[in-house]
Amino acid sequence: MPKFPVYEGELPACLSPFNPRHYWLLIYWVFFRPTAFKCYLYQADEELYKNGKGKETLLKILHIPAYRYLYLMIPIAIFILSLLITAPLPLLAYLTGGILFDISEWVFILILGIIFSIVFGVAMSIMGCKIIGVASGVVFSVTASIAFGTAVSTAFGTPLDIMSDIEYFIAFGVILSTISGIAVGIIFSMAISVIGAIILIITLGFTSIYLGIAIITLGSMRAIFYPIQWFLSLLSRVSIVKHPFYWDEFVVFPLTDIQPSLERRLQTNEQQGLTQLATIMANPFQRWQMQRFFYKHSHNQPQPLYFIYNTIVNNPKLDYYIFVPVEPEQWKNTPNYNQLLLGELASKYVKSHDDTEKLVWHLTKRFRNNQPTPLTEFAGLLYELTKINREDPATILNQSWAKEAYTNVNQYPNGEEISQSFAAFTTYINYQTINDIANAAQITLPDHKIRPNVLTALNQLQATGSEITTYQKSTSRTRKLEALSRANDNLEQLKNYVATEVTEPERYILEAIIDQWQPIITTASGEIARFQITEPITDPYIAGNPVSGTLFVGREDILRQFTSLWKPEKCPSIVLFGHRRMGKTSILQNLRSQSQANLIYFNMQLEVSIKTTGDFLHSLAIEIYDELEPDLPELNKAQFIDDPYLTFKRFLKKLDKQPQRIFILIDEFEAIEQAINEGRMEPYLLEYLRGLIITYNWFIITLAGLHTLNEMRHDYWHPFFQGIESIHVSFLSDHSARQLITEPDPDFPLEYTKEAIDKILQITHNQPYLIQRICKNMIRNFNEQMFNNKTKPSQILTITDVQTVIDSKDFYRDATAYFNGIWTQANTDKIQPQILKALIQIEGLTLQELQQKLPEQNLTEAIKILKQHDVIRQQDGKYIYNVELMRWWVLQYCSETCEVLETS
Repeated sequence: MPKFPVYEGELPACLSPFNPRHYWLLIYWVFFRPTAFKCYLYQADEELYKNGKGKETLLKILHIPAYRYLYLMIPIAIFILSLLITAPLPLLAYLTGGILFDISEWVFILILGIIFSIVFGVAMSIMGCKIIGVASGVVFSVTASIAFGTAVSTAFGTPLDIMSDIEYFIAFGVILSTISGIAVGIIFSMAISVIGAIILIITLGFTSIYLGIAIITLGSMRAIFYPIQWFLSLLSRVSIVKHPFYWDEFVVFPLTDIQPSLERRLQTNEQQGLTQLATIMANPFQRWQMQRFFYKHSHNQPQPLYFIYNTIVNNPKLDYYIFVPVEPEQWKNTPNYNQLLLGELASKYVKSHDDTEKLVWHLTKRFRNNQPTPLTEFAGLLYELTKINREDPATILNQSWAKEAYTNVNQYPNGEEISQSFAAFTTYINYQTINDIANAAQITLPDHKIRPNVLTALNQLQATGSEITTYQKSTSRTRKLEALSRANDNLEQLKNYVATEVTEPERYILEAIIDQWQPIITTASGEIARFQITEPITDPYIAGNPVSGTLFVGREDILRQFTSLWKPEKCPSIVLFGHRRMGKTSILQNLRSQSQANLIYFNMQLEVSIKTTGDFLHSLAIEIYDELEPDLPELNKAQFIDDPYLTFKRFLKKLDKQPQRIFILIDEFEAIEQAINEGRMEPYLLEYLRGLIITYNWFIITLAGLHTLNEMRHDYWHPFFQGIESIHVSFLSDHSARQLITEPDPDFPLEYTKEAIDKILQITHNQPYLIQRICKNMIRNFNEQMFNNKTKPSQILTITDVQTVIDSKDFYRDATAYFNGIWTQANTDKIQPQILKALIQIEGLTLQELQQKLPEQNLTEAIKILKQHDVIRQQDGKYIYNVELMRWWVLQYCSETCEVLETS
């Protein structure tokens, strides 16, 4: 809604009945500036002005000096004014008709009229009129009653046949000139004039009726002031006085020389000049003249569209009511100056107060500049989108004239910006389906120099369309819901942004688009949420076996390290190490599937036939031969048995002419160390492989295994690991772990609560094998409830479901491969198991507390190894388990070995 007008002239906080100057100020307000009169009442008590009525209001205003003194001053001011206005009437009556006028009767009628007026005003308030209605009503009724009483006294105090018809009409015309200046405005006073004419016709007959009507009309149009105002308008050209347009709101007849004054104001301060122009334009009788001036000024701008937006549409100093509202309907239906200027530029009727203004508009329309241009057509579009009681944006933008209006502005600077943005608005507001919204991302958007905030909003709509595209392309129910949720969040954020950062009319359009899209997206979300499970869920989680394809999540950082290390022409061999069940094999297999190079995967656990060094090199040569399919004879195993080193070297020498590099991925490499320790393989094998890596830069080895593999750098394996890079495989990131839980399969139908996800991450520390083991058991429990117990469990898995799994002994039995692997590796010395048993306390132990529980033990090296193996970590000065489930397993399944802890 527009703001209440701010009066820029003299407006005392409270009129004083002891200040003679204030009486003349009040009379000036009543006759020339009723806006000041209303602003005075508004500033005295805003709430009383807007909502005051009834008896309570009359009692309240007695405690407000601004109102109390006003009611005291009005009768005095009007009595003095009435004396001055009606004083010539007795003399005129005597000179023209010889009528002797009784002075005492004249004064008595004046006093009676004032009393009647006050009673009339109070009655209006009691009947429910607003306080401003009481104040204005008193002004009007006092003046009207005095004037009418004086006229009756003059006309009927003596025989009617002595008084000339001409005298009566002159007197009544002068009185109506006074009435016409009342705050109710010229239009209302014209109505009073008509009523007065009817009364006179009934009273006096049709004698001199035409002359009487002419005099009454001139009086109601304040013709008595016109000669003076016309003369003052001439003087304003030389800046001697202000032009009457600046101080009289009721000028009816056109006055000259306003254009030079306005031009000077616009050149000095365009903002103030436009405000003054709009203020004059609020007068219905002068709008045509201001319209011509504004039309010319707008079209003379070097950047008309920039002028329209930044000087008119988005100008907060023009966001004021053009007519000071009084009644509730006026507060809602009175336009502001922005709308008035746009409407008049487009030659459209702008209703400001009363329907009778439309008659004035039609009578003066022929004097306006009605020549259409692309600028006036676009101004008309903006007016339709901002005016009171406007239609919805879709109805407006879909009309052919509207499309022409925003298309034809291309000829102006920045016109393409306006044209393309409104074309996008029209397209977006017509979207009816979710598939339509997906097309939003394809709409071409311009660079916004005039309205950068609008471009930000349109980009957000495009981003919403992109999320809908993601929803369409996703096959996972969870991903679909997430995309729709993000799209809806985008619209909610955009709604807040538009409400605070975007102005009319684009705000009106964007809010309509948001309201159009949100139910469509919500409906799509609801359809997915209503999905019903009718058959057992296929378990998508893989616990223990390598994971590949879409089920392989995370590890992007490790894959990037491989890519970075392998990119140079001479690249190093790599050690990929980590604890069991961390996903090393999955990484190697996904490296093989994603790379275009020759990657040979060689798993030592699968090569059960390897007994000797010759068996190892022969098996490795077969894998290379099968991958490359070289034009070579079949490999002879006997030769590898007889002389494995020479045979393998000759084999590689024949491959030296291959154009591509060969990456050998040897998994479970610690099995070679075991074979060497058992005497099945020769220690020289390590030195031999080292020589091959140095000799052939296209022959690259990646070794994958436990943490001990990296620790081999510090023993007799040290020469082999010179120049070999290492990559540590540890726990998943939070993001990857959450993705593994919620999106194990594109069509996974279940959902997890946030609390359930957080619980899984907390007890597993993002260990991928344990995450999948927990989820597998949850799916098994769900299927059992749904199809064996004939119950209908929720399709949303909760923290209760997680707790049910980890409280079950089946879980620890199923996950024994992980727990036993950790425990077995810790048992390589006697200290590590003791440390793990000591740390079963949930709060953990400091180094000093550990030493107290395990006296006479050197804990430093054992703690270091456990930390390197990702079994424990130090937090807040205490050592704790990385994986909470591992602590529970030690607590439950190793209790028989914890006697020393129980007694300590």
